[in-house]
Amino acid sequence: MSAQPGRPPDPRLPGLLELAGDEAVLPAGSRLADEERPGRQCFVIIDGRATVERHGAQVRRLGRGDFVGGIDAAGRPQPSAGVTVRLETRARVLVLDPARLAVLIKAEPALAAAWRSLFDGPAWDDGHGDAG
Repeated sequence: MSAQPGRPPDPRLPGLLELAGDEAVLPAGSRLADEERPGRQCFVIIDGRATVERHGAQVRRLGRGDFVGGIDAAGRPQPSAGVTVRLETRARVLVLDPARLAVLIKAEPALAAAWRSLFDGPAWDDGHGDAG
């Protein structure tokens, strides 16, 4: 779901991720993911806080710099599945198209290295074989 705690992501990542997405400002209470529906997008929280829930129970909290989505076995981005991610505060987020990001990761070595810096393996298992 997000970067490994205590491990800063590659400093090139924010600029490169902007190539794959658009910034949005969303109100508190907005859902970035819904465990009842398949997702279509991934997100990076630029500013704000969110709660990750499964079956109504809080699993973890997310904040600035955290990735909302998952990764498949090959390290490609995937929308979140099996969890609800709800914004606790008004937030600025980078909305990412997973297919577009995957193409950029494959084509751009700098983005691939920056992307790998986010993950040292899944941060937690959502039951779908990815990290969020």
